[in-house]
Amino acid sequence: MEYSYDQPLLHTVMLSTEHDMAMGSSQYVWLEKDLGAVDRSITPWVVVEMHRPMYNPELHGWTGAIVSEGLQNEVEDLLVKSKVDLVLNGHYHSYFRSCDGLYFYECDNGGPTYITIGTGGAPLDGESSMIPNDYTEYFDKKHWGVGRASVLNATAMHWEFVAVGGEIMDEVWLTRDR
Repeated sequence: MEYSYDQPLLHTVMLSTEHDMAMGSSQYVWLEKDLGAVDRSITPWVVVEMHRPMYNPELHGWTGAIVSEGLQNEVEDLLVKSKVDLVLNGHYHSYFRSCDGLYFYECDNGGPTYITIGTGGAPLDGESSMIPNDYTEYFDKKHWGVGRASVLNATAMHWEFVAVGGEIMDEVWLTRDR
């Protein structure tokens, strides 16, 4: 269900949104312990990856809001307390990047950047539209592609959304004072 690993300057956590993440659950207890053990002098960047997103600006005929709000209620405070830098998701067949510091729908509020990159090959969400909001920095439902993260040093990470064919559709620098 859940695991983590380290690379130079980066601690990555993999979670299952298909299993209980509520406070007190085995996954939550594991996550709290794992994030609490991160040595930021060795791995200053922390990325959490999970299938379903906590934030999704897409409006569908059905709603995934119940899952998103549940994840926010269950783990968002822990991610902010642990100073997670980036949360990567899939599930929706589109690309979305939030503002930096997103926490309780507010930008520059101490939270991570959220990116949904569900553009790996399944049909894109062409029929969906975007819910008006203040936290979406970039949204794309027209291009298949991949994400590419480059950790340059303890204070700078570069993210790119690269479309099939190599065109960079979105990029952002994440910087942190350490």
